[in-house]
Amino acid sequence: MNYEYFLAKRLIKRKGKNLSRPIIIIATLSITLGVAVMILSISILQGFKSEIKEKIVGFASHVQVLPYNLKQSESLDGISLSQKEKGELLSINNVKSISPFATKGGVIKTKTDFQGVMLKGVDKDYDTTFFHHYLKKGRFLNIKTNGGSEALVSKVVAEKLNLSIGDKLRVFFYIDNNYRARAFSIVGIYETGLSDYDERFVICDIAQVQGLNSWGKDTVEGYEILLKDFSLLDQTSEKIYYSLGENMTIQTIEEIEPNLFSWLDLLDSNVVLILIIMMLVSIVTITSTLLIIIFEQTTTIGVLKSMGSTSKSIIKIFLYNATYIILRGLLFGNALALGIAFIQDKFNIFKLPQESYFLTSVPIEISAIQIIMVNLVTIIICVAALLIPARSISKIDPIKSIRFD
Repeated sequence: MNYEYFLAKRLIKRKGKNLSRPIIIIATLSITLGVAVMILSISILQGFKSEIKEKIVGFASHVQVLPYNLKQSESLDGISLSQKEKGELLSINNVKSISPFATKGGVIKTKTDFQGVMLKGVDKDYDTTFFHHYLKKGRFLNIKTNGGSEALVSKVVAEKLNLSIGDKLRVFFYIDNNYRARAFSIVGIYETGLSDYDERFVICDIAQVQGLNSWGKDTVEGYEILLKDFSLLDQTSEKIYYSLGENMTIQTIEEIEPNLFSWLDLLDSNVVLILIIMMLVSIVTITSTLLIIIFEQTTTIGVLKSMGSTSKSIIKIFLYNATYIILRGLLFGNALALGIAFIQDKFNIFKLPQESYFLTSVPIEISAIQIIMVNLVTIIICVAALLIPARSISKIDPIKSIRFD
């Protein structure tokens, strides 16, 4: 054990009344709270973004394959992919599943009220995991080969129109200057919290929409493709584009919902601001603490210099001392953040207004890599900042400092 480390330990463990003791406690608490806030901010942001993305993708998938002239034409010709084309898409590494869909705008009318909706038809290949997760009552559709009349409605629509499981639902459509109607039986009620989707979408068998559009069983509006890894969205969509050629329009979820994703990106800047503020508070606190310790130990510094210790060695002593404070703060900060995160994840203590944030409680997603990065950056920046006040040790005159005592 070198003598600098030995003396640093003695200074840390020294008891009795001294000016720096309450300052050290305040510094430790400051770093503890700063680190806890930084970890929780990142974890909440990550959890929030993941939850919102999961909900958007659940409705619209990661990638959609649509007719090339969809936006330029009002044609209802639809598209159809061959088994070979579907097989080529499924062979792309990041592609998880592919399923057809078709939509049709209509109006639900009851005896007392009405509601404009978007009928979305899905088939037996549709991944039902999302809707099973957000089902409040009933079950998902039983997709039949000859078409079924079951429907899934949102809690928002059900409450507005006073509908419940087993009720009959009549949806009216305006087609070729005539009104047409379809009757459905409600088998499930879902709630995702995304009001734009919950207020509009009614899920049904794709055969119903195909019949309204006078399509054959192989003709659909488009195909929804789910991916295994969201981070590879752009690369995978590019592979899908080259696989199908230029006769199709390929849209990613970020292109389908640009406003929502721009909003999520804006949240990143808010968290960065919080991280900067917390880091500055930690830096100011630890540097101020070190200065107070140095001033308090001026006589000790003078004695050490008179005994032949170099300024470099004495600086090491105080850097060891300050680093100990930083590490204690990091330890307590990590424990506090992880404790709060665990409690929130298990018991959802902190609630959110769903109409504003699309979620009922504060989401938490812990990332070991992000926690390690927060700790490393905090240590590096704080220790680097300590070099500034530590340089004042070299300016202390041993004779004057001993007389000062």
